[in-house]
Amino acid sequence: MNTKTIFRLLFLLIFINTTVYVATKINTQHKTNIILNDNLNILQTHYDLLLEAQEHIAFGIYKSIIRNTDLLELLEDSHNQNPIMQQKNRMKLYKQLTEQYETAKKQGILQIQFVFKDNVSFLRVHKPNKFGDDLTNVREDFNYTNTTHQKIRGFTQGRTSHGFRNVFPLFNTKKQYIGAMEISFSSENIQWYLNHVSNIHSHFLVNKHMFDAKIWARDDIMVTYQQSAESSHYMLNINNFHTIKKCVVENKIRLHPIREEIDKKMLLGKSFVTYVKYKGHIDIESFIPIKNLSDKTVAWIVSYDQNKIIESTFLNQTIIRIVFFFISLLILYFIIKQIHSNKEIEIQHNLLTDILDNTNSIMIITDFKDIKYSNNKFKELLNIKDTNYFNTIHDNFLDIFISQKGYLSKNLLREGEDFISLVKKTEKKDRIVAILNQNIEASVFQISIEKSHNIGDYIVSLTDVTNLQEYQKKTEYKAYIDGLTQVYNRNKFDELFEFEIKNAQRYHTPFSIAIIDIDKFKNFNDNFGHLIGDEVLVTLAKTVSVNVRETDIFARWGGEEFVILFTNTKIADAQLVSSHIKNKIATNIHPTAGTITASFGLTQYQKHDTMASLFKRCDEALYLAKENGRNRIEIK
Repeated sequence: MNTKTIFRLLFLLIFINTTVYVATKINTQHKTNIILNDNLNILQTHYDLLLEAQEHIAFGIYKSIIRNTDLLELLEDSHNQNPIMQQKNRMKLYKQLTEQYETAKKQGILQIQFVFKDNVSFLRVHKPNKFGDDLTNVREDFNYTNTTHQKIRGFTQGRTSHGFRNVFPLFNTKKQYIGAMEISFSSENIQWYLNHVSNIHSHFLVNKHMFDAKIWARDDIMVTYQQSAESSHYMLNINNFHTIKKCVVENKIRLHPIREEIDKKMLLGKSFVTYVKYKGHIDIESFIPIKNLSDKTVAWIVSYDQNKIIESTFLNQTIIRIVFFFISLLILYFIIKQIHSNKEIEIQHNLLTDILDNTNSIMIITDFKDIKYSNNKFKELLNIKDTNYFNTIHDNFLDIFISQKGYLSKNLLREGEDFISLVKKTEKKDRIVAILNQNIEASVFQISIEKSHNIGDYIVSLTDVTNLQEYQKKTEYKAYIDGLTQVYNRNKFDELFEFEIKNAQRYHTPFSIAIIDIDKFKNFNDNFGHLIGDEVLVTLAKTVSVNVRETDIFARWGGEEFVILFTNTKIADAQLVSSHIKNKIATNIHPTAGTITASFGLTQYQKHDTMASLFKRCDEALYLAKENGRNRIEIK
């Protein structure tokens, strides 16, 4: 053989193994990302469910205390009273609450506290001998509630402990503001729930700067902390389940290879997930930030999960690469023999065909008009005998890709753009296509395209990810759908809104936003109970869902507020649609609550608008709608 032939054979060997390396890397990374994101979503879902449960528990206790004790009379009477009278009232209230506090502790309550409207502590039920101190410079949540007379909840630090605190405003029978009530849960409750109920091994890390160094040594500290293995800036609660040896010493060794990655991502204060190989296993570490009332990250929830699927994926990747390497050597051997014999050429061709036919992926060679080659997986999928038959019934190879939201197809091509460019500009995890099989069912594939420098055509690899896609959809459904109304939640709306505002900035397309608020919704809850209130929410959601256009995005914004994003729509058209929806809502007659109406605040995207500025105008418009009589639309 001459030098030119040898060079070509070496190039083929390198090309095949490079293609296999790239394809397996893409496939492995895609599967790994799905598993990692699933772990993070599961942790987030359990955490969100726990926070929601805590909110309901706190609200129930708040209502129970007001209903079953003399709190309002005693708190109002004690303000500006002499110490003797205050102590008498304090002990009377404490006796009334003793039994209920013991029951509340079993529900995870850390402490119950009452303060006057000037932020001075009246009674700590968990520590009745500690009172009279001014919490103005200690508790941001009490300052907020005593200033605004509004409820607030969040993760905050007190004098000796931190926790998830719910602070409720208190009014006397004349609706005069008299003070605030705190019902809080400890971070230990979060950690215990995730470990023992959700069966997720997790750590609750607290920024050590939340605590004054002297306080750590106090005898009345609620829990014992040790510097965490995850970060030198955060502390971990040590108990019988979370020991220093297992959760600090051993984890420092475990996390050493990814220490720099963890430190960088924790500085960003956003949720993230990573993995590390430790003692022959793959461990997944998911991180969820906990923000304080100032939106600063002051704590983290970290979960650990040993995952055998990722281990298997990496093992399969290695096996495939090794197998293909030896296969490529075998192909090279037959090519050499092909030079000496036409029969050897035929043998080599058949062997290569067998290899491609027995791979789990569909392999196609095409110029993106006609298919030059396809393996049996492709023919079996479409129930065709040969590639030539396919070319006779299809004008273009791209016709097989279904035009559907979430999948790549030729309908997404802009003027002058080719399919290869569309794939390259799409993130790897989103390079997904769908094909109707012989049973007229959609099969989902991850597409990989490599150009063949020898023949000028493209090698298209389609890896079946139908099952993974279905699993991912179910996970995303849980993460992005409001559990009560079954419409998009705020997380999903934020994601779609970011896309829409970028689209508007790039292509100068208009869109409008409407905030819908159920009129006098509090009356439904107060007069008929929260179950009827929930039914009102569901009724409105169903009415809006069937009356918005297919192109509009409808989501629950929070509480009794909903939001509609009218895509590619000016405000005049958005007003017409909103008016139709408003009238449809008003036709609903709930058997218990009666007529349901809603007020609309409407605005249109303007140049240089942000999400905050848009929703500020929407809120102002909604306020006008409420002020001007409700059951109406106002534009800002």
